[in-house]
Amino acid sequence: MSRSSNLSLRSMKIFLAVFDTGSVGHAARALGMSQSGLSTALTSLRRELGDVLFVSTSSGMQPSARAKDLVGPMRDTVNCIEQRILKKEGFDPATEEREFRIALTDVAEAIYMPRALNAVVAVAPGVRIRSVTMPPHELQRALSDGGVDLALGYLPDLSASELVRRKIGRHAFVCLCGSANHGVIDGFNLKKYSEARHIVVEAAGRTQGLLERYVAQRGIHRRVVLTTPNVMSMPEIISHTDMIASIPDALAHFFSNYPRLVQLPLPFPSPVFDTHLHWGRSLHGDPANRWLRSVLFEAFAKPAP
Repeated sequence: MSRSSNLSLRSMKIFLAVFDTGSVGHAARALGMSQSGLSTALTSLRRELGDVLFVSTSSGMQPSARAKDLVGPMRDTVNCIEQRILKKEGFDPATEEREFRIALTDVAEAIYMPRALNAVVAVAPGVRIRSVTMPPHELQRALSDGGVDLALGYLPDLSASELVRRKIGRHAFVCLCGSANHGVIDGFNLKKYSEARHIVVEAAGRTQGLLERYVAQRGIHRRVVLTTPNVMSMPEIISHTDMIASIPDALAHFFSNYPRLVQLPLPFPSPVFDTHLHWGRSLHGDPANRWLRSVLFEAFAKPAP
C-alpha cells in the first residue's frame, strides 16, 4: 500500500466489501452507496494501488493475487481504525444501521437463524445480518481479527484459547423415519436399526463425524445406502423411501412440520454435543458486539417455537 498517500478508510471498506461479496452491486448495497458511485471509487482505488484488484467473471468479481495479499492487512487496518480510533462509547440499536457477519453452517442457520432474526429485528430495525460459511482455519482468523462478528453452532475445530465462547445448547441424536415405514417403526430396536437402510449427511458441520466415531467405537453396524452433503432434501427422501437417518434432535425438530415423518429414539445411548456462540477477544468489549451477543443469548435461552 506504499504506492498511495491517499488511501482512505472509505476506500478500504469498499475494497473489503467487494472482496467479501464478490459483487459490485452487493457491495454498494452493503455500504449504502450507489453502484455507479462504488464503481467510480473502485476505479480510483485500482489506480492508487496500481493493480486491477478484481476481475469480472461469470461467477462474480474474482480477486487478483495482489488483492488476496492485501485483504488481511486491509481488514486489520479497518478494524483498528473503527474499533480503537473511531470507537463509539455505546450502541443504540434503535438508530444504528450496520451489518453483522455471523458464521454458521446451513444446519445451524435453519435451527438458530429464525430466532436470531426475530430478536434482532424487534429492537434494531436498521441492523442487517450476513450469514457466512468458511473453512475452520479461515474462520479462526476472521474471528480473531474481527472480520466475522460471531460464529454459531458446533465448531470443535476452533481454538478456544484464542476466542471467547459461551454455550447456547446441548443436543443429542434421534432417528428420522418415514411414518409409513412400519417395518422399522414397529418394535424398533438395535437389530432393526442395523438392518435398516441409512442416509448419512456429510454437511459442513462436524456432528455427523461425532456420531460416526461413536457407533464405530461400539461396533454398531449400519447399511449406508446414500451419502449426501444436502441436508434439506433429507425429509423428502426419507418420507418417500424406507430409509432412515440419525440426526441431531434440533434438526429433527426443525423437520417436525413434515407430516410423513416420525422421530424415534436411538436404540442405544446417544452421544451428546454442545453448541456455542464464539467471538474474538478483540471484540469482547465492543459495544455493538456485546449488544448482539446479549440479544442472541436471550433469544436462544427460550424454547424454539
